[in-house]
Amino acid sequence: MTGIMGLWADWQASRARKQRVEVYLNHLVREAEAPTLAWLTAVCGSADVAARELGFARRAIGLIVAERDALDDQTAADVAHHLAPVVAAESRRHAETGRLWAERWRSYTAALAVRGSQTTPAARLAKVLLEGAGMPAPTAEVLAVGTDFVQETRAALNEQLRTAFGAASLPEDVRPSALRS
Repeated sequence: MTGIMGLWADWQASRARKQRVEVYLNHLVREAEAPTLAWLTAVCGSADVAARELGFARRAIGLIVAERDALDDQTAADVAHHLAPVVAAESRRHAETGRLWAERWRSYTAALAVRGSQTTPAARLAKVLLEGAGMPAPTAEVLAVGTDFVQETRAALNEQLRTAFGAASLPEDVRPSALRS
């Protein structure tokens, strides 16, 4: 009987985790808000390109948030695993989408990997967004708006991650470094 109860508990935990991932994933695949879409459309000249690039940016930022801010390493893997069928379905509808997503994802991760740069990570991610939208040399004003978008999106997705998976907490008398083994 104990074995069956253990399997039942494991199944319930797995199901609950999948539900938390799906809640977070729903925030990653949302369409861009109208003012942001209008801004990028004005910058790049195409609503379709703007919507696509804002969607890619949101997904990339969401994966980065899951990778860097989650309570455990499994969260980012779970989010990526559940995002893959979404990208595959889009690729079946528009063959170029899968290739473009892979290209942009590499660009976003490469932008974060840069060390010793005077440019903030948010500005580097904004530059990737703008390059994808066809603006490889944005003006300072456009880059600033793009950077604000990245920062706001990261903060919102971080909040959604904490809502879905919980926030890390330590007793007040324990330093985080004391937990390392």
